[in-house]
Amino acid sequence: MRQFLHYVVGGALVFSAYYLSLFIVHVTALPIPAPLLGLLLLLGVLFAAPSFERHVAKFALFPLKHMSLLFVPAVLGVSLYWADIVENAVGLFIAIVLTTAVSLGATAWFSQRLFIKKGDNSPYD
Repeated sequence: MRQFLHYVVGGALVFSAYYLSLFIVHVTALPIPAPLLGLLLLLGVLFAAPSFERHVAKFALFPLKHMSLLFVPAVLGVSLYWADIVENAVGLFIAIVLTTAVSLGATAWFSQRLFIKKGDNSPYD
């Protein structure tokens, strides 16, 4: 019975943060995605009341255990559109490599700037 209560409380917290964020974004027309706002709301709740962390963790554990089921649509999509993927393989490869390189470069530059501002020239001391 206690396990069930953890699931119910954790689920209520997760879903209420999500639906509250949908409502807030709809009413205020904020230019951020509602799920992101929901995560921030949930994070705020967990910082304000750390005792709820156990409930949310128990609730989130089930979908995390079965995460591989979420990849079935992606695999099916690849198999259905294999001809298009092969036809555009060079462009897809360039786009993936280029965006990865740009994002890694931007992250490295930003991290380096943060370390220099903190007065620490080497993050590996």
